[in-house]
Amino acid sequence: MNIQRHLLAGAIAASLSLAVPAAFADEPQPQTQPSSSQESSSQPSKCRWWQFRCNENEVPIEGLPDGAPRQGTIITVDVSTHTAYLFQDGKIVDQGPAATGTGKLLKHGKKVWLFHTPQGRLKVLRKIPDPVWRKPDWAFIENGDPVPPPDSPKRLVKNHLGKYALDLGDGIMIHGTDDPDSLGRPASHGCIRLPADMLEEVYKAAQVGTEVYVFESKPPQTAAAGGAPEHHSDLD
Repeated sequence: MNIQRHLLAGAIAASLSLAVPAAFADEPQPQTQPSSSQESSSQPSKCRWWQFRCNENEVPIEGLPDGAPRQGTIITVDVSTHTAYLFQDGKIVDQGPAATGTGKLLKHGKKVWLFHTPQGRLKVLRKIPDPVWRKPDWAFIENGDPVPPPDSPKRLVKNHLGKYALDLGDGIMIHGTDDPDSLGRPASHGCIRLPADMLEEVYKAAQVGTEVYVFESKPPQTAAAGGAPEHHSDLD
């Protein structure tokens, strides 16, 4: 009988010891030294989620985002540093300060414009010599002027965009500027402004179909509150 009692007590104790950890699952557990495999998996990778693609075996090149091709003519724009680059076969041919979008919102009635330079892989769709700026509605609204009819000659402005423009679509262009003090900072309404000498070199090197990478070399900032705009503008 004593042997049976001891066996029964042992079985009850064993069942209680199995049940206790579940009841206190939220209690802090003692820290143990991670194994070498755990240490390697917890180390942060140099690849970051905002990059296009990432190959850790590639040696990083200033101005060339991970995943961008290293062959042929490539134009890149770093909106973190407001710098534009021209690459040929992975080597920098030219670089210079660029004006990029301010990120500001303009509201007028039910219309909302976001002055933002879109990021991603774009392509040159057209090459435009001696471009003439057709002022969109927001340009008049910003100045407090009445908005003229769409075909009004008041909308046409010469020499505002420099000698050349590369059309990237959706109203976004790479072009020159009559305000050189705006270069190297967020000052445009979405387009990418370049200094005259670099613009000429980029224009001559680019062809229709040349890839343009707009990226951030630093983590993107949290978007400002206020909701998404209804549409983008025709930008400068």
